[in-house]
Amino acid sequence: MEPGGAGAVWSAVLSSARIAFGAFFAGSLASLASLAGCGGMDDDAASGALTPLSSFSAPSRSGAVALDGEAQVAYVADGDNRALHAVALASGEVMTTLLGGSPEQVILIGDDRVAVTLRDVNEVALFARSEGEALAPLGTVTVPVEPAGMALSPRGELLVTSAWGRALTSLHAETLEQRWSVPLAREPRGVVVTPDGRRAFVTHLVGDAVSVVDLPVDGVPARARRLAVLGGRYRNQVDGALGAGTLHPSAALAYAAVLSEDGRMLFVPHVAEQNGADTVRAIPGAYGGVPVEEETSVASVAVVATVAERLVGEPAAGSHPVRGLASIATEGGDGLAVAPETAPSRQARGVALAGEALLVVSMGTDELVELDARAIDPAMSVRRVFAVGAGPTGVDVDAMAGIAVVWSQLSHALSVVDLVSGAVETAVIADDPLPPEVAAGRRLFVTERDRRISRDGRACAGCHPEGRDDGLVWKLGAGPRQTPTLVGRLDRGPYGWLGKHARLEDNMQETMTRLGGSGLPEVELQHLATFLRKGLHAPGRAVAAEAGQGTQGTQGTQGTAGGAGDARRGKELFASAEVGCGDCHRLDAEASDRTVHEVGSRGGKDTTSGFRTPPLLFVGGTAPYFHDGRYATLEALLEDNFDRMGHTSHLSAGELQDLVAFLRTL
Repeated sequence: MEPGGAGAVWSAVLSSARIAFGAFFAGSLASLASLAGCGGMDDDAASGALTPLSSFSAPSRSGAVALDGEAQVAYVADGDNRALHAVALASGEVMTTLLGGSPEQVILIGDDRVAVTLRDVNEVALFARSEGEALAPLGTVTVPVEPAGMALSPRGELLVTSAWGRALTSLHAETLEQRWSVPLAREPRGVVVTPDGRRAFVTHLVGDAVSVVDLPVDGVPARARRLAVLGGRYRNQVDGALGAGTLHPSAALAYAAVLSEDGRMLFVPHVAEQNGADTVRAIPGAYGGVPVEEETSVASVAVVATVAERLVGEPAAGSHPVRGLASIATEGGDGLAVAPETAPSRQARGVALAGEALLVVSMGTDELVELDARAIDPAMSVRRVFAVGAGPTGVDVDAMAGIAVVWSQLSHALSVVDLVSGAVETAVIADDPLPPEVAAGRRLFVTERDRRISRDGRACAGCHPEGRDDGLVWKLGAGPRQTPTLVGRLDRGPYGWLGKHARLEDNMQETMTRLGGSGLPEVELQHLATFLRKGLHAPGRAVAAEAGQGTQGTQGTQGTAGGAGDARRGKELFASAEVGCGDCHRLDAEASDRTVHEVGSRGGKDTTSGFRTPPLLFVGGTAPYFHDGRYATLEALLEDNFDRMGHTSHLSAGELQDLVAFLRTL
């Protein structure tokens, strides 16, 4: 880009947005905050009894882009180029700092520092920043595997989620000294801290819950709790009232969250799923026990009262929906009544709040979606939709200036959005380093509304986020099937639970047909296969290889299952002729012989008895287990094995723990 080129593109938006934004969004969320016991903070919290480490005025959470409103500089985490860009919006000047790893998110700390998570090397890096100057490195620190989101507490703690390490870690924001770490459930991502500094809320890529972490105070250590508030509950009420019958009880893909300014309301975009959990239908060739013409996934936003820790607007049984909020119109016709169409943001990779406007980036549709934050489910109250670059992953706002900035990773472009006029200007600020076929495959993988892939417009990434899994078991005509993780498991065929296809391209084409799509031409199938084999991020692989560990790095000592057992002894058991795990799960081939076996695993709703040996690479982080997801943990699977797979019935409890410890290192 020519110097100043982007500045010229953005200048008109910047100048017009500064007028009247405050008047445009002059409303408040007071009516919403009054619901469900959303009173003020308790006396201790209000008094600020916690002693701060330092005083910070910067935004308290991270994203793929962070905006310094006063300096009008956007800091962008460019994972493809392993770089942190500082973009001056007025001039268009881009100052790039090359990093030692792939950045996931960035956060501003005070007026003179910036921190970034380096996901592939398990580090957090801290830099000094000064207007017009290059970033100066201040230090790095190693954290549990795959650091993702960050939040800054009022006490100067930098809280970091680790996606694969399943942990929340506290660092001193000035020195990066680690203070404590607490285990979490699978795939934690976004994190926010309440203004009183007493609690953090963490979103997860899988599951129907957020984690509430009580932060240490008065010698009491940090403690994580589960708060089940996701899954389209309000939409289910609307569907039920209209007799639609297609409910969405499950949830996934909660990438991010944002708090209201007073900290009383938490907004969590996610996907509400109908995976067949509460249906009686079993339709051959369909997903979730519903016809392909019905929506099996919809965007939703959970609005949580943080003091009461309950979902806003969830009435007691038989009561009327809560009044005093933005109304939601419903449509009925001659046929089946349906709830209103929701926002397109099924892959909501970033979220921000500006007054009563909840801004969500939709990675699969290349849009910034403005929702009404006053609604019980804002995803059902779309205000405006702005076209931005390809594959947006982050958004930040300057409410005083009336602008939003959006980073789009796939096109390496920054968009500036005038929140008053709706004008959008987008400029590419970096080159794409990916091979063309990998970039094309990634685009196909995340794209929604492509009816060749699915009739309801869902993307491949909707069930396989980042090439992983949504943690769900889907009701299919041939029986329930767990969503398999893809990353690191696709080098050899045959593919699928039944080992039906020798080529990955043929397996994907059949899946698209089952989803009601028309299918892709061969060249695009090849691009998609190339991306899945070469473009996905394998968690912890680089660091683990250097340490001589399994590819999950420190995963074995993190998470809800604990770190009991000796992995070295477990490997010996795994490979021994007496136990025999390695006969089918060959360690030299993704821990699978790729052969269909009958091991007595057929369930009551299965139409076949034989299943392909599943690869075990990354098995420690891909619960639930078995083709039908019947086991929640590896321990439960082994305890119920009864020599169906290998010979484990003679093993002691300690030896089973050793075996599980080894499996978590794969």
